[in-house]
Amino acid sequence: MIFCQQKVIKEMNRLGMLIDLSHVGENTTRAAIRVSKAPVIFSHSSVYSLCAHKRNVPDDIIQSLKDNGGIIMINFFPDFVKCAPNATISDVAEHFHYVKRMIGADYIGIGGDFDGVNR
Repeated sequence: MIFCQQKVIKEMNRLGMLIDLSHVGENTTRAAIRVSKAPVIFSHSSVYSLCAHKRNVPDDIIQSLKDNGGIIMINFFPDFVKCAPNATISDVAEHFHYVKRMIGADYIGIGGDFDGVNR
């Protein structure tokens, strides 16, 4: 992580701003979690192990949320849930169950992203 990016994260922490990592690459995400003194969020992401979409969150990063106190808010968009044009509520629930089994229910939220879902 570049020094300037570290300064931005530290300033966001100082101001009490929430750091949303939903559209951030894996390396920057890992660095942001390492640098941040405050919990981070993924406001609309899902689990990479269940659907290998580049926007989803890998297991090691999900695991780091527990130490950080952060949260992953599960996205409902089929491409992120099932890696297919259609997904069911059971498919969405599997993402919730996966995170719950891994780090607990305290680190999960609903991040539907319905404004971007057209199906």
